[in-house]
Amino acid sequence: MPLFLGDRGRMTDTHAHLYDCDGATLRTFVGDAAAAGVGTVINTAVSINTARAVINQCRLFPQNLRAAVGISPFDTAEAGEGWEEDLRGLLADPVTAALGEIGLDCTNPRYPALDVQMPVFVKQLEIAVDAGLPAVIHSRGMEKRTAEICHRHGVKKAVFHCFTGDREALEYILGCGYYVSLSGIITYKNSHLREIIADIPLERLLVETDTPYLSPVPHRGKPNQPAYLINTVKETARLLGIDERALADRLDDNVGAVFGIMN
Repeated sequence: MPLFLGDRGRMTDTHAHLYDCDGATLRTFVGDAAAAGVGTVINTAVSINTARAVINQCRLFPQNLRAAVGISPFDTAEAGEGWEEDLRGLLADPVTAALGEIGLDCTNPRYPALDVQMPVFVKQLEIAVDAGLPAVIHSRGMEKRTAEICHRHGVKKAVFHCFTGDREALEYILGCGYYVSLSGIITYKNSHLREIIADIPLERLLVETDTPYLSPVPHRGKPNQPAYLINTVKETARLLGIDERALADRLDDNVGAVFGIMN
């Protein structure tokens, strides 16, 4: 039996990277997630090659997996010729629910320079607008600036995944009408997010695992998986002082509003 369920019986992990999973691991992850009440996982790519893998995986588990396809900041230098047309084709696949993850990152010296990241990011925003799909945004160290660029390019629906910004950035993101997704970081006692979580309106909140990274307590230090979303939801409900089932149902409504996924 699931650890707990919302009244509708399913939750969504809005951001997980499963493209490196072999068939047996993927099957186990999907089964364990469903057993924990996580019925849907948005399987998120970071490049054209991983996007192809993600879509193939989603076709194997059409009841459980949906795709987000895009080129992450880390992969912008390797985008290659013709990536725009490739991406448009991948976005047209019925299993695709979003364009992502895309964005900017100034915190990691291993990432390409910002003048390499920026044009790929902006072009993908334009493609997302043309396709009428939400954009899944990586914005570490550049949360407000990234939101400003999204707003300037007419992006209506955006999810700031694994949000780690400050209150000023949060207020700007919310002011643009965008959503904030919390990862297992919210379960870490030293996280500043625990001090500002109450500033996130419930109708703009999402949760994710960012599998295989950022496992929540009590799994911290181990590879993450979608089933562990339950720990993040429980701690989020505790910090907000609301009922877990009510939060699960509210999150389900938000997933429907952003991604068009109805559980």
